[in-house]
This record gives sequence, structure tokens and C-alpha cells, in this order.
Amino acid sequence: KVVFEKDVTDVIRQLAMPHGVFEIKCESVEELTANGTDAVTFMFSANKGYAPENMAKAASGGELSRLMLAIKSIAAKNNYIPTLIFDEIDTGVSGRVADAVGDIINTLSESMQVIDITHLPQVAAKGNTHLLVYKEQGVTHLRPLTDQERVVEIAKMLSGSTITDAALSQARHLLGK
Repeated sequence: KVVFEKDVTDVIRQLAMPHGVFEIKCESVEELTANGTDAVTFMFSANKGYAPENMAKAASGGELSRLMLAIKSIAAKNNYIPTLIFDEIDTGVSGRVADAVGDIINTLSESMQVIDITHLPQVAAKGNTHLLVYKEQGVTHLRPLTDQERVVEIAKMLSGSTITDAALSQARHLLGK
């Protein structure tokens, strides 16, 4: 428990929460429940000098996304999980934090398959393969993008429907081209 708490705390501190603390509170309950005889609560504090509270109450939307990434990444490292799927795990973050999220997801992909649904160019650019998800007549489709299509798609993430030369240049930069 102590090692898991420390490892999760280390990850959340990489995600722009330098004073973040994660703890696990375990309490015995009198009666056997569907969850056993223990009540487990994840406790969290993002701010220096504040005692950790129930994560569900203490974390904002962006903090909760980062906490879930930290918990899942540490749990995945300690258990054999062949595939990890993140559906907008980066909600509520941007800039430097989005870059850190992308780094953590990329590191995880070195030892397992990771599928990440994202709208952030900093995260999308760190993937090995980029699939375009789109709907046609109510049916969802996936299509792998070529290198050039990937540049254009990331430029769209940066600039919206009007793709500028600056967005294309930044997309190439994020992709390391």
C-alpha cells in the first residue's frame, strides 16, 4: 500500500501538482458486503498544507483526470495488462501538463498496447499510430492516417477548421518532422 501511494504521488507530481498527495484509507466494516469486509477510500490533496480528503470530493475535473492516469499507469506497471484504453484521460488539461500526459502514455506503450482517445495535439503527436474516428450515416469508422494526413489532423487540433501554415508548422514540430 505504501509503495503504491508513493508511486502514484510521484506521477501526480509530474503532472503539475507539485504538492499533490495520494493516500489509501482502509477501514474494516462490521458486516460482509458485496465489496468484502473493508471500505477503501482514495484520498487526495493537491495543495500544500491541506490534509488529503476523499478523492471524489477533493479533486477537480482536471485533477481527477490526472489522478486516474497516475493510478492506472502505476497499476498497469505492477500487473500484466496487455491493453490499456484511455478515453479522454487528458480532459481538463493543456499545455505543459498535456505534454506530460503524453509522455506518461508513451512510456506505458513501451510495455503494453495503449489506445488513447484524445483531442489534444500534444498527446496525439506522441502516439505511434494515429487513427481517425469518424461517423458516416450513423456508423462509426476508424481509418489509419498516413504521415501527411496525420500532420493535417494535428494541425486541425491546433487551429480548428481553418488550417493555417502556422498550425501545419507546429504540427510538424510536435511530430518531430
